[in-house]
Amino acid sequence: MRDKNRGLRKLYERNLDYINSGFLSFKDKNIPKYIKRLQESIEKKVITPKKLKEYVYNRYYYFDENHEKANKPVDRRMLGEKIGLVLSGGGARGVAHAGVLKVLENYGIKPAFIIGTSAGSVVGASYSTGISPDEMLDIYEKEEKEFFKLSQLRSFSQKTMSRTLRSIFKKYLPFNELIDTKIPFYINTTDVKSCGRLIFSAGDLTELVLASSAIPFLFEPISYEDYILIDGGMTDNFCVDFARMINKNDFNNELKIVISDVSAATDSASRIQTSHFLLTLSKEFVDTVKFVGKEILPVRDERDILSIINNLLYILAKRGELAPEFLEDEIIISPMLEKMGIFEFKKYRWAFDKGVETTKVVLQ
Repeated sequence: MRDKNRGLRKLYERNLDYINSGFLSFKDKNIPKYIKRLQESIEKKVITPKKLKEYVYNRYYYFDENHEKANKPVDRRMLGEKIGLVLSGGGARGVAHAGVLKVLENYGIKPAFIIGTSAGSVVGASYSTGISPDEMLDIYEKEEKEFFKLSQLRSFSQKTMSRTLRSIFKKYLPFNELIDTKIPFYINTTDVKSCGRLIFSAGDLTELVLASSAIPFLFEPISYEDYILIDGGMTDNFCVDFARMINKNDFNNELKIVISDVSAATDSASRIQTSHFLLTLSKEFVDTVKFVGKEILPVRDERDILSIINNLLYILAKRGELAPEFLEDEIIISPMLEKMGIFEFKKYRWAFDKGVETTKVVLQ
């Protein structure tokens, strides 16, 4: 244990030296002092991986209220045969996306392109490589034990969680190059180094879907090319501006954009539960986190632990500011997933049915 602690101390000191070397560029000259305080809080176990995991889980995945335009009925004939499709994040709730796709198929409506974030990238990757909505349900049923692992937040390490997802993707995705998908598919991620959104249209399909789904402190960040990637929903859960750009550049604005949103709140208690959780944290934990994440710190690799924690907290504080407003012509389908948590995979069939039900209500 001493050797492990000594190794961590060396990583912290290496990271602090690097942060201190950029001292003059910081707007707040107290940044090095704040990061030193973060290190001390970790060493005193005021801040632990478990506490950070639950802090991010409760801050990041309380569900936003439904958009006022969500689930407004439209004449489905106005969509034509092709649409631009945006699939949001939402964990296990993402199975509802498959239900939305099932109804679109039945109505003869096909995506001309798909943009996926987090759970939306999983469903988008599956569909764009030729896996049907019904086949997705079959996969959930066959891999129920593996998905159960993902529901046990406190029982498994980040490595185990990431390895479980990776093995499922590699087993079922029929090929591994994003550029080869049958439908043009774009994967939304967040880069820890720049604290910005990165959308990929080419590359390693499995690794990029894993990156888009890598909820901080629950899954390992993914080192990809020169980036350190995490869940795309940390910066933008929809990328609707990107969908508009593709529609304009590639389709002369002739497509309707349909947004399948499985992240909206249908449980009025979600915000109350989040507030209660934050009250249970120690004052020292809250005070430390409050000081950290004020500016983006340089990150060289995964060993810069303090910089990475700082940048994740920076992104969390800024979450949603990058996301553009919806316009008047987007169609928002938001299945009513009452009281379904993001890791309640046992409700997969119910979520699928809710996706079907809500899409039929919206597309009349």
